[in-house]
Amino acid sequence: MSFGVRGKLLIGLSVLMAFFIVTEGCTAANKTLKVGIESNFRPFTYSEGGENKGFEVELWKAISKEANLKYELVPMQQSELNKAVQSGKVDLAVAGMTVNKARKDNFVFSDPYFQTGLVILTNSDNGQIKSKDDLAGKVVATKIGSTAYTYASGLTGIKEVRGYPDISEAYDKLKNKSVDAVIFDERNVHDFQQNGGEGKVKIVGETLNKESYAVVAKKRSKYIGRINQAIGKVVKDGTYETLYAKWFGGKPAKLPGK
Repeated sequence: MSFGVRGKLLIGLSVLMAFFIVTEGCTAANKTLKVGIESNFRPFTYSEGGENKGFEVELWKAISKEANLKYELVPMQQSELNKAVQSGKVDLAVAGMTVNKARKDNFVFSDPYFQTGLVILTNSDNGQIKSKDDLAGKVVATKIGSTAYTYASGLTGIKEVRGYPDISEAYDKLKNKSVDAVIFDERNVHDFQQNGGEGKVKIVGETLNKESYAVVAKKRSKYIGRINQAIGKVVKDGTYETLYAKWFGGKPAKLPGK
């Protein structure tokens, strides 16, 4: 084969490869991402009247705009989110996903965008439970598969930890005194106490541990870098504080990345 023929073949192959690279890049840029959210995790993500609402819903809207990402929200149960990300049913999850070592073995996280913790909720007329030390011999409810379930299961002396698919079931069991306490995310507990507790519940003790929420994706996701940059931008331009004040009141004790 002459050099001229080989040269033409090489040039042709180079042009073809460049075409595929550009095409792939355009496809990625135009792709509509499927983003998993939890259907009942107030005030972070929830569905109401056919509309997706919550702090994380609005924060993600701002982040995706900065990152130039098109998306479609996919509400589901919390127990379905991990499998949905792993299987590719959704590209990302933005649903109070706690950063922890077990998840880091299987997923990649964005930079954390929210600091929270777990708290104890009990009946208003319960004078026995004042801290986690008083949970010995008690029945504690929470959401199955959550970090709260893992934490409660590790406490010494608890009689039983009951896990429910939806945290609202745990709250209902507490209100009718079928369980002694609920352990769960402090913001969600506060929301229930104010909007659904009917004066029958109270928060006791200190925050049990600190947790961070972040966007979750499969390993080697090409979107996390852009998402991290966008998180930094919405913090810097004041969007984060505005949304925080809207959904939680006041200012965050610590801004993401600070």
